[in-house]
Amino acid sequence: MNGSFAEIVPGVCADQGACLAGIVLAGDRALLVNPGNPGLAARLREAGVARVDQVLFTHHRRELADALPEMRAEWAPELVVPAAERELFEQPAHYWRNPNTRWRLLCGHVPYHVTHVHPLPVARAAAGGDTWEWNGWRITAIATPGYTDGAVSYLVEGGEQAVVFCGDLIYAPGMVRDFYCLQHGNEQNGHRVGDYHGFMGSMETVLASLRSLPLDTAILVPAHGEVIAEAREAVDLLDERFRAAYQNYASISALRWYFPAYFAHLAEAKPALPRQETLPVPANVLHVSGTSWALLAENRRALLIDVFGPADLAAAMRLVEEGRVAGYDGIWVTHYHYDHMETVAEAAIELDCPVLTDRTLAPVLECPADWFLTCLSPNAVLVAHPTADGETWRWENYTLTAYHFPGQTYYHAGLYAMPDEGPSLFFAGDAVTPCGIDDYCTWNRNWLGPDTGLAACLRLLRDLDTELIFNQHVPVAFRFAEEAYDFMLEQLDERESLFAAMLPWEHPNFGTDENWVHAWPYEQTAAAGEEIRLEVRLYNHAAAMRDAWVALQVPAGWTAVPAILQVPCRAGAESMAVFSLRIADHQPSGRVVIPVRLEFGGQDLGSFREAIVVVS
Repeated sequence: MNGSFAEIVPGVCADQGACLAGIVLAGDRALLVNPGNPGLAARLREAGVARVDQVLFTHHRRELADALPEMRAEWAPELVVPAAERELFEQPAHYWRNPNTRWRLLCGHVPYHVTHVHPLPVARAAAGGDTWEWNGWRITAIATPGYTDGAVSYLVEGGEQAVVFCGDLIYAPGMVRDFYCLQHGNEQNGHRVGDYHGFMGSMETVLASLRSLPLDTAILVPAHGEVIAEAREAVDLLDERFRAAYQNYASISALRWYFPAYFAHLAEAKPALPRQETLPVPANVLHVSGTSWALLAENRRALLIDVFGPADLAAAMRLVEEGRVAGYDGIWVTHYHYDHMETVAEAAIELDCPVLTDRTLAPVLECPADWFLTCLSPNAVLVAHPTADGETWRWENYTLTAYHFPGQTYYHAGLYAMPDEGPSLFFAGDAVTPCGIDDYCTWNRNWLGPDTGLAACLRLLRDLDTELIFNQHVPVAFRFAEEAYDFMLEQLDERESLFAAMLPWEHPNFGTDENWVHAWPYEQTAAAGEEIRLEVRLYNHAAAMRDAWVALQVPAGWTAVPAILQVPCRAGAESMAVFSLRIADHQPSGRVVIPVRLEFGGQDLGSFREAIVVVS
């Protein structure tokens, strides 16, 4: 075959770009798998292909179809998609209009939001075990859930050696593309946890799917990554690295507090943090209800901390009615998760008090539509005073200090309270429990590094010599011993190395922090013909400056200025690409999804993210 395609075996090639697109040949005809690289149609013509008969997709990520429009315009091939994900190809509007895919998400496979924008005509829905012939080649679909719940792989036979197009089950020997797509609930020792707690929950599913493939006789071709000739060795290495990373996570996971038996099967594999000392809640701290607590002053004035639902607000009001609390001087919000702030706006009115929180968190509370985050409530909250990191003030008989506390989530606040008499108190939200660091849900933006994320939180608690720590879900106070701080920080340091070996990025945070690239505002409302501003924000986790090229894929009749933008991204900082977006004059009302194409550090990532415009 002429052209720049890499031959895998005679008659089967790969086109390397944003994706590793597969090409199966029969004379001047072709069958494609995951055609995600724009310009592929022209390259095929140059190589002598006269017709593309079929296009196969392993799963529903939209960047795998970035070159599909040119294929359809040139050859109108039949589309073959996983049977379990057919609706995401044929009727993606059902996904984008569903509020359950937007708000209060417990993340995981919901399905994953980087899905298609426009409906695609499906000719065949392939389920596991389906086979068909194409010009002397035998195609077999194999159900291989893991990266998405409905994914399939395609075994292609007919040449000198079999080839399996395996989607994103694996990236390279011992590597996967990211961890945030592997967030999934599972069951261990009779305990099932939801997707929110399911860090690397798809690990066993991915490994089982990989081991269902003919590893000894076939070459693996991932959707992203590199062609893998020694398949069994590659999967064995992934298995080994997965388990080492998971054992590291489990050794200091707060989940051991909530579900003590959950990690019991790992007890002898790696030492775990011993449960730390717990203490009774002192008289100046009241558990109000659910995740709501109150800090009580000597004159019985109080600061309310987090308000989930009406029952929590009612409980706070009862404390006043009963005379236990004289009134509330403010509401401190620890983080944006809906089970901590769903009723904060109403509480501020009913209790006649202001809302305070860290200034990193405040924009999320004030305009949640601007963000796409796990466990996000649509209920907006007016923050009367966004606090600076380390800001200190006097309140009654306390010296209070506010901190940015990016532990459980990057958008998190910590409140340190030093009474004139008595032990120091730290309200840590959900960041830590007596068994370690909380959840490690990647959609929360849990950063690794000695001076950031959970490590920074642990060092702060240690430096403050905090005597009593409070977690909103833990009914007792607790504190960490010095050796506990040492152990947790050592595990986080090891974690960075373990993740770096598994993830194909310059820093593992790229593979755990999905929102290192995100559109802001994520969702906004505008009228037909209106001009709006849209930012694409990029946090560069690499150690050096990297260039990004950003473009918006706008509908017909819309314009984006500039059409493409180069952005120099400083190391360890957030940069932004700013676009002016003009909506078509006669655009019908409804939700319009705007894919964002990205190249970063010389790597083409395709239509990697999206923004939503609600046309009114």
